[in-house]
Amino acid sequence: MLVFIHINKTAGRTVRYMLRSTFGPHHCEAEPWQTLPKDKPFSNNDLQRLRKLYPHLESIAGHRITGHVDLQANGSELQYFTFMRDPLKTCASRFQYNVQYRGKKDLVFEEWIQLEWPRNSQTKMIAGVADVDEAIRMIRAKEIFVGLTERFDESMLLFKALIAEQLNISYQRVNEARNNTIAQSLLANERTRQMLIEANQADLKLYHFVTQELYPARQREYGPSLAEDVAHYQQGRNHSFNYRNLTLSRLKQYVLYKPLLYLHRKGVKVV
Repeated sequence: MLVFIHINKTAGRTVRYMLRSTFGPHHCEAEPWQTLPKDKPFSNNDLQRLRKLYPHLESIAGHRITGHVDLQANGSELQYFTFMRDPLKTCASRFQYNVQYRGKKDLVFEEWIQLEWPRNSQTKMIAGVADVDEAIRMIRAKEIFVGLTERFDESMLLFKALIAEQLNISYQRVNEARNNTIAQSLLANERTRQMLIEANQADLKLYHFVTQELYPARQREYGPSLAEDVAHYQQGRNHSFNYRNLTLSRLKQYVLYKPLLYLHRKGVKVV
């Protein structure tokens, strides 16, 4: 079973559509069955309850799925994967998203960047804490595949060839920012750029490990034809999803899973 750790602003929405496009009603956008605490991660108990609704579950994804919580699958093999992106660009994009799409027009960057949740978010999604050594240990222990947003097509080709042969990697981009002016201005201004650097020290170190050690090892594992194969994939890729599977996935999500999740959170015993 594929377990996607969705780190914000790393092309994760596109990956989730690819999972839905491939597995249809056997994919779930998973959430914890309890709402409190607010940042509660998806757990082993959540997975076991989910399997009662999805007995043939092939993949799960969601912002509450992390690298640091163990998900036992009753003998099923779990393959964790995620995407990382340049930490400064990721953090700047998260601020831009809050202003543009969440309507927080009065948000002040200098105040926002001092909050805990925007800082070292990629490391914390994997390790639970802003600890680079713990994140690397977790990646190695769980054999988490880490793709790079900046090398998205190559990463998807590597993931399919080395790990998830069944994955349909045809896609069209989802949730792209239409205007990057805010993020670009934060990166171009020396003062705000330094604030981004200071807030993402752990992420910068982890990103360096991934780009300089982990990802190159995957490229070597694939072999010398990688660049040629990526070019062929880009030239011949179908720029769409399997819309039948997208519909089936959404139907099961909103007709069965979401209503039962709501009832459970209200104290009704459902599964």
